[in-house]
Amino acid sequence: MSRHSWLALALTLGACTDASTPATPDAGPLPDGPPTPPVTTRVYLTPTQHLARASLALRGVRPSVEELEAVAADPEALPGLIDGFLNDERFARTIEDLHNESLLVRAEVANYVPAAKAPFDPATVTARDMSKSILEEPLRLISHVVMADRPYTEIVTANYTMADQTVATVWGLPHVGAPDVWEETPIPDARGAAGILSTAQFYNRWRSAGANYNRGRANAISRSLLCFDFLDSDIHLDTSIDLSDTEAVSQAVVENVSCAGCHQALDPLASYVNGFRNSLSSNIIEAYPLQPWLPNLVNRWMVTTKRPPGYFGQAPAGLAGLGQAIAEDPRFAKCAATHFASYLSEVPASDLPRDWVARLQQDFVATNFNAKQLAKAVVLSDEFRVAHDTDALVAETVVGLLKLRPEQLDSSLADLTGIDWHFDDGTTRLAGMKYGDSKLMRGDIIGYRVLAGGIDSFFVTEPSHTMNATARLVTRRAAEAAAGWVVVQDERAPDAASRRLFKYATPADADETLVRAQLAYLHARIYSELVAPDSTEVDELYALFSAVATATNPRRAWLLTLTAMFSDSRHLFY
Repeated sequence: MSRHSWLALALTLGACTDASTPATPDAGPLPDGPPTPPVTTRVYLTPTQHLARASLALRGVRPSVEELEAVAADPEALPGLIDGFLNDERFARTIEDLHNESLLVRAEVANYVPAAKAPFDPATVTARDMSKSILEEPLRLISHVVMADRPYTEIVTANYTMADQTVATVWGLPHVGAPDVWEETPIPDARGAAGILSTAQFYNRWRSAGANYNRGRANAISRSLLCFDFLDSDIHLDTSIDLSDTEAVSQAVVENVSCAGCHQALDPLASYVNGFRNSLSSNIIEAYPLQPWLPNLVNRWMVTTKRPPGYFGQAPAGLAGLGQAIAEDPRFAKCAATHFASYLSEVPASDLPRDWVARLQQDFVATNFNAKQLAKAVVLSDEFRVAHDTDALVAETVVGLLKLRPEQLDSSLADLTGIDWHFDDGTTRLAGMKYGDSKLMRGDIIGYRVLAGGIDSFFVTEPSHTMNATARLVTRRAAEAAAGWVVVQDERAPDAASRRLFKYATPADADETLVRAQLAYLHARIYSELVAPDSTEVDELYALFSAVATATNPRRAWLLTLTAMFSDSRHLFY
């Protein structure tokens, strides 16, 4: 059972904790990671290596040869290039991926989309079409705030949401642009202006079943926005409580001293979201638009937990008041700094140096919660650009190489070769609809995202940053597909300017001078290392190329050489 499955079970049963456990943590350093090791033993990336790491972390692609040459000539050019990365639309996709690791809203499960009923035509609209819109709503709101340089606090205070035509149709929102354009749209009812906490998809993902009474939802809010997970507290069940008796549990969480320590903070937080329906399964949908929020449910707490809405001892009014209280909570800024630092550096939150998180938090608040500047501070920091440590003991705790996430591998190969690696078998169905086309590195029901080390936001909720057997199989298959694609496409290109990778030679060329120049270019594009055509690195590649070309033909040699380069750890790690 996954960690978040235990969450639903424990909170549904009214899980109790020792009364001595504080319900409200202080705003001290979070997380409790080790102090930063002495800089005297630390070795840092070269400027061009630092550029490559920043480019992949922020926009999911390798730097261009021109960018590598600019930083090689002047390392001080790096901050300016990073400013450009932060305004790249691909950074918006990174922001969405980053926040999904905490919100876990991209959950492709059997009843996550409405059934194929009017106004959606199952002959033309697939389950995948719907999911790639519906699941993205909270994430699109966050990336919209970040890319517009608005205060990050707006993700929990905005009086609007984001919608394309599909999202607008499902939830009854105004939409005036082209069907695939995401635009600001007002929330249509009185639920309150609380940014992502007002979005239907957040609660459609974090459903409330049985006697859970929105406790799981409350913990999802606290865990993802404050980095305070109620389940991190020691849970000591009072075995005298009959957990099968709903009324006995309801009394225990109020009166039993072993339960009240947790529930006196959790239950009031849960009371804020009573207006949202417990679930919206596809089998109960009869017409559109759907109504995820019902005003007659707002005061359900009077007969469920019997605790009025409250925020860790405060009593802000309504969902909008909750969002504002979170925005003003010091834990919110610290949690954001933690998420950004952990995601971009691939260091677990619990292992982040405390002083680094504190500096990031302080600078984040000083910039009026500018998330772009937070990301820039992360990637320009010494903690981000560490390569290794000469102290053998400290070296065991240093993350010196970052592994490409599945999404990064997808975007990097697309940038290098132009490939759109996808699959549609034409028969798979989900929730009564044809599943449709899926990007293989970003799909879960059809796709390899989990096998490559990613998450599916439901069964697998933590990424893997090491190369295991399944990840190796996926990366090799992706390398073969990308190499085959670019060789064919560049072979058909009318001129060098139209080719993706073959700038100095064509797939039919075997002339050593041309091949060496081409291999040096590939080395820069695929490994982010500038080398000369007569370098040792090119000698090794040329030996592989010439051996295959002699035995078969130049086209086959290029295909195998590129497959080897895309499979190499120098491409898969940065």
